[in-house]
Amino acid sequence: VSTQSTGINHSFRLILNTKTCSKLFIYYIHTMSNTGVSVNNDIIPKWNEMKLRKTCKYIIFKMSDGLKEIVVEKEGPPESTYDQFLAEFPENDCRYAVVNIDYTQADGDRSKIVFFLWAPETSKVKHKMVYAGTKDTIKKALQGINVEIQGTDRSEVTFDAVVAKCQAISQ
Repeated sequence: VSTQSTGINHSFRLILNTKTCSKLFIYYIHTMSNTGVSVNNDIIPKWNEMKLRKTCKYIIFKMSDGLKEIVVEKEGPPESTYDQFLAEFPENDCRYAVVNIDYTQADGDRSKIVFFLWAPETSKVKHKMVYAGTKDTIKKALQGINVEIQGTDRSEVTFDAVVAKCQAISQ
């Protein structure tokens, strides 16, 4: 059920006990940030498919043309490489993204889903401000993220830098 009151978008999800058909609880997701930007309803199902079913390697998110809503821009197939993922970041505009990073540690192979805020120095100041102000809203919608990378140039988002951050969190 979605409601719209006083310009704020709220999403409610009702969970039913299938045996007794009784209401277990209702949980609430606030999907609008202080910047007035909301999270599109298609994002959470795509996120869950990526996280649980591994249907894609990465998802790139962008703001709609009026900077009012975060939408899915592109999904990368499961066989995509990290370099293909990085190539999706525009040189002059901001993006959010999540990517599944596979790496090896001394105790074995690991996999982490990493959240990115890409805000290059060459992007418009307003875009950088809106993306930074809305970051927590999308992170709350994408439950289960434990590694975050903020990049302003390509040197900050190299595979080695991302793996180093993943390994630091794993310890």
